[in-house]
Amino acid sequence: MNGNAEKRPSNKLTNILNTNIVSCSALSCSKLALASEGEGEQILEESGRILSTSAPASTNCLLGNFEESILNGRIEPCGAVDGFTAAIGASGSFCPKHISLPVSAYFFKLSDDNAPSPYLGHINLDTLGKRGYHIPKKGTVQVTLFNPNKTVVKMFVVMYDMTDMPPRCQTFIRQRTLYMPVDSDSDQPSYLRYLIHLRFASTKSSKVYLHTDLRLIFARDKFEFDNKVAQYELRSFTEGPTKPKYSPKR
Repeated sequence: MNGNAEKRPSNKLTNILNTNIVSCSALSCSKLALASEGEGEQILEESGRILSTSAPASTNCLLGNFEESILNGRIEPCGAVDGFTAAIGASGSFCPKHISLPVSAYFFKLSDDNAPSPYLGHINLDTLGKRGYHIPKKGTVQVTLFNPNKTVVKMFVVMYDMTDMPPRCQTFIRQRTLYMPVDSDSDQPSYLRYLIHLRFASTKSSKVYLHTDLRLIFARDKFEFDNKVAQYELRSFTEGPTKPKYSPKR
């Protein structure tokens, strides 16, 4: 990748990611799974359109399972790339100090035809202290991902509202950015290009923090599609658990 050395990952990836944030079984093409941390699965109905990634077609109908498997370290990476960083900030009733942290970027071999897999990005928040990154109860989280050449890959902007979050609870928000047909009635597939998974926790005094880590999925390849087949655009969708929205901290 632009002359940056790719390396074999250590076995610590599975240990880093195996924090039981979500659990998932194989899902149908029309459903994606989200599970409340420490609680059971929640199935969020999608539009019924097949969602794909830059992974091979064999994974298209199992995007939910594929996505969860990558996020939770159930698919072993075949290499890693150094040099990715992320600038993290938030705004609301106050603006915490912006921080810059390294991103561990892993890639995978998902087919025999060398189709590029997405990267899994992992940002460790433990360096900020036990609680994590203090944010307003309601506002916007902004995470800007930079590649090793210091070029912006993606700016994630996620709005959230944790004003009703009880003390000593936790939840998560996941934002997906899809490359999808402009025509909502099109039968052409949508493609997952970017994803960010944010984990929130409240203290005894009801302060809210981003805790433990941030997890990203981002495409390695430049997507090109024949406009004669369908007009495509990037659209973002933000989701989280609802029944219940929050679960007790363990």
